Amino acid sequence: MNDKLFDVKYIDLNVVTTEKFATIKHLANLMEERLVDVDKYVEDVKTRESMSTTGIGDGVAIPHAKSSWVKKPTVVVGKSLKGIEWQSLDDEPVHMVFLIAVPEGNGNEHLKILQMLAVSIMDDDFKEELENATDEKVIEKLLLDRTNN
Repeated sequence: MNDKLFDVKYIDLNVVTTEKFATIKHLANLMEERLVDVDKYVEDVKTRESMSTTGIGDGVAIPHAKSSWVKKPTVVVGKSLKGIEWQSLDDEPVHMVFLIAVPEGNGNEHLKILQMLAVSIMDDDFKEELENATDEKVIEKLLLDRTNN
């Protein structure tokens, strides 16, 4: 099994779901090989989401869960042209979703990934490159370059 955190297999540039939990389930299915149980992982994400929204504003959501149902740390990227209702901090629809899956017992790895994504997205040039990308390989390279810096 590939150990990369980001991979073109885990990027969907045409997400058609328009509701938060349907989108989380769709993105979790993309990384099924890295999960012990997709539905139980999705339940862990829902539990986390019930504590506070992961819709950080400006069209971005970063749902995540540290879960015993995860085999390998993975980030799935979803892009929606229509927008997804997320109950975001700014009450705007989400167009970019970064679903983070980290196995329980991996220390603070999920926090490091979350921080890297949140800081990267605040960089207007980086965010614009992500938004304008129409190829999964471009998004994979942008994210891998960020994790290697």
